[in-house]
Amino acid sequence: MKLRIYIILSTLFLADCELMAQSKICISFYNQENLFDTLDTPNKDDAEFLPQGPYAWNSEKYYNKLNNMSTVIAAINKGKGPDFLGMCEVENNLVVSDLANTLAKRNQNYQFIWHDSKDERGIDNALFYKKNLVHAVQSRLYDIHPDSIGGSVTRGLLMADFILKNKSRLVIFVNHWPSRRGGETESEPKRIYVANYLKYLCDSIQKNDPKVHIVLMGDFNDHPDNKSISQHLQAKESAISVGKTDFYNPMFQLLKEGKGSYNHRGNWNFLDQFMLNQNLVSGKGKLSYVNQSAQAFKEDFMLETEEKYKGNPKRTFGGKKYLNGYSDHLPIYMYLQLN
Repeated sequence: MKLRIYIILSTLFLADCELMAQSKICISFYNQENLFDTLDTPNKDDAEFLPQGPYAWNSEKYYNKLNNMSTVIAAINKGKGPDFLGMCEVENNLVVSDLANTLAKRNQNYQFIWHDSKDERGIDNALFYKKNLVHAVQSRLYDIHPDSIGGSVTRGLLMADFILKNKSRLVIFVNHWPSRRGGETESEPKRIYVANYLKYLCDSIQKNDPKVHIVLMGDFNDHPDNKSISQHLQAKESAISVGKTDFYNPMFQLLKEGKGSYNHRGNWNFLDQFMLNQNLVSGKGKLSYVNQSAQAFKEDFMLETEEKYKGNPKRTFGGKKYLNGYSDHLPIYMYLQLN
């Protein structure tokens, strides 16, 4: 009996030591730029990324894409890979599973969350996470009704609700908001609607659990100072001014420094962003944001070397020309402290 108790206590002690040894967790987001398989999916407009399509998307290009994306992901967090990774522009659970398996060959082992959205092209959001940090998880997809945004069918809001090993609750929303196709001004009401819906969901969660930690991440197709972000989500430039239902957006400061995750016609900006609720920036809870840790991840191997586009993200295609690159977006990452 004494031996059994000793074994149990030893196991609990070792688990606590493992958690204490990893006092910080790395959270990242990465737009995968059209991670499609080569198969024709019924009721989805994926014709561009089929072998007979304009990109001549075949198995060789697909496996090159998986290897390229996994190379970047594995390099984040000083070569250890992020602990949580949100993604957009993944076609289905098959490509997410293939990417996870490719990362496993690099000793990066992930569980993943994926829900099929109603997006017309079939591009979805997904989330990778390392199981050793997680005690329990629930997830769901909040669809955006087409009638609410002028008849467009778009990606839903992917929510993952984690209980971490230190008993803190972390809710992550992975976003990919409606694009600017048709013009920034003309398409803005769609993103504002999604912002209001997301804010409503977050307010409801925080009302029921005032101690919850919330991270919003994604490709918002708007900049930190656009109305959808700064006014409707109430994402602030300063952590000090964040109220109970507001968010802190660290990309504001990075933008002032001339940094970005996306380059449009020579100008860097942040379509990819993190937003954190008050509990994460107050420093009082079991989980807190590591100040100034949010950054765009950029290594030389990910960038164009051709003089005209030098320093831009090296993408998979430039127009219809196959470049065998990575993504037109840079990943972003940040750290949270386990208290």
